[in-house]
Amino acid sequence: MQHLYAVCFPVSDQDTRRMIKLRASNEVLFTGRRNAAKAAWRAILKELGLQGKVSTYQMAKKWDNLKRRYKDLKYPPVGMENAADGASSWPWFHLMNDAMEGRLAGSAPLLSPVTQDDDQHPDPAPRHRLRLAPAQQPSSSTDFQEPCSGSLGGLEREWEVMERERAALEREREMVEQERAAVERERAAVQAERLWLDRERTAVEQDRALVEQERAALGREREALDQRALMMNSVGHPGHLNSLM
Repeated sequence: MQHLYAVCFPVSDQDTRRMIKLRASNEVLFTGRRNAAKAAWRAILKELGLQGKVSTYQMAKKWDNLKRRYKDLKYPPVGMENAADGASSWPWFHLMNDAMEGRLAGSAPLLSPVTQDDDQHPDPAPRHRLRLAPAQQPSSSTDFQEPCSGSLGGLEREWEVMERERAALEREREMVEQERAAVERERAAVQAERLWLDRERTAVEQDRALVEQERAALGREREALDQRALMMNSVGHPGHLNSLM
């Protein structure tokens, strides 16, 4: 049964490129509600012509792997900044960057969710099971159906858990982006305030220099006036004595 649900599967570069654009253009379909993402991935698989070849779980896993690789290159951990150089060698970085920043909206057709009733073969696993040759089937059809049902039930539960975790991660990513934007705004405000303070400090220094220059000029003028007064006093005393005599 393990080969029916293998996550590694051959998808051409062209299909991967189309999948990224379809996923970005139909973001509104991935609302986080129960089974909403699965119906959206069915629609994308139908558009790509991969129904019966790739499961919704596999395609969602591929998208998660693309996002994880993109984020590792876009926002490397502290001390791992040099790892970001790998962005130039990873073929999907620029396309994923456009997808994550909303520049691929409208780059692919808008799809309608494909529900279970609309899709006779929603996942590849049941179709593969139906095509098994009689010689490959277990001796007991009941024994075969029970492991299949158990596996499918387990995958459904795992899918729901992954969808909840994905929705939580998306909300956390949005919060981190908002906090990063707030930090950038605060940093810009601090920088602007620092520049204003520097200009004010320069203006104060210039005013202080002017005051010092004016004070020095007044000092020189006072000295000149004092000297003139002394000279006038020394010249005025003999004349005063002659007038008295």
